[in-house]
Amino acid sequence: MAPYRPRLIDSRIERKLRSSGGVLIRGARQAGKTTTALRHAASAARLDEPSSRRLTEVEPAAILDCATPRLIDEWQMVPDVWNVVRHEIDARQTKGQFILTGSAITLGEF
Repeated sequence: MAPYRPRLIDSRIERKLRSSGGVLIRGARQAGKTTTALRHAASAARLDEPSSRRLTEVEPAAILDCATPRLIDEWQMVPDVWNVVRHEIDARQTKGQFILTGSAITLGEF
């Protein structure tokens, strides 16, 4: 595996984590969103893995209890995650809690 090459977005992610409860990174598949987000995360859940997705479908809040910032990769595969994360950010009132990544193709936004 090639070493990580810093990206322009890295400083923006750091800034956003210091100023808000969560950061959303979206873009095309295979563009490096997960690799970049992992550089900033203390823990991660990958919802493109069947076991993580099944657990999250049954109990979306179970995905939240880990070291922060918590990366939730491909969050759109379990859409209830969006509201669970949003409510948790409001409840914690702490900056830098979550990083969500989602592919534009899966999101259907572009």
